[in-house]
Amino acid sequence: MSTTIFGHRGMPVKFVENSISGFEYLAQNGEAVEFDVHLTKDNVPVIIHDEKLDRTTDSSGYIKDINFADLHAIYLDLVNDENRKNQNKIHDEHIPTLDDVLAIFNRSNIQLNIELKTDQFEYPGIEEIVLNTLKNYDFQQPIVFSSFNIQTLNRLYQIDNTLNLAFLSPFKILDPEKVISDNHLQALHLNYESLSETNIEQRIWTVNDEEQMKKLFSLQMTGIFTDNFEMAMQLREKLGN
Repeated sequence: MSTTIFGHRGMPVKFVENSISGFEYLAQNGEAVEFDVHLTKDNVPVIIHDEKLDRTTDSSGYIKDINFADLHAIYLDLVNDENRKNQNKIHDEHIPTLDDVLAIFNRSNIQLNIELKTDQFEYPGIEEIVLNTLKNYDFQQPIVFSSFNIQTLNRLYQIDNTLNLAFLSPFKILDPEKVISDNHLQALHLNYESLSETNIEQRIWTVNDEEQMKKLFSLQMTGIFTDNFEMAMQLREKLGN
């Protein structure tokens, strides 16, 4: 089994994270993508990692406290990561909506991992809003839905018990099989240090080190998340995995 390589927030080594430019590049060159969804004050799903605007834009404040129209009215731009000053921006980059990003990958063979970012705020109704938005699109690969919030995953299951669900955790899980069984999950999304020595499906984040990639490819891990999907794909091909 070949390990699926997910572009983590697009391709941050080349493009500003969670930007249209990065997603368009991945759509042309990658095989899978991961991104985070938050809700604005008026319940518009937008793609950004942090709960606050401060790190990745030239503005400040919480996404949950700003209406979508106001988010665009203040004309905020995405900014380069402070550790990656050479990130490209092909467009004037603003926070994309879920619709913006889904349109890029619609009818493609790219696998999507949509993370509902509900570990800090619940965002009431986000599960139904995201699933309703997806009804307007057609994806060839099954979509993976992930969250650090197990209740979010449980609510997704109650809406649609056929969804491909994965629990995110930065901690070692002592009984991963039970966690998967009890919560109707298909996989666990763990950091490298929390890798579980079992046969369950695991996708590991965020892997940018070649030696770690080699180990995960040799273990035929279900998937990895990386900031440099091109390097990972080249390494996987070199190793024959």
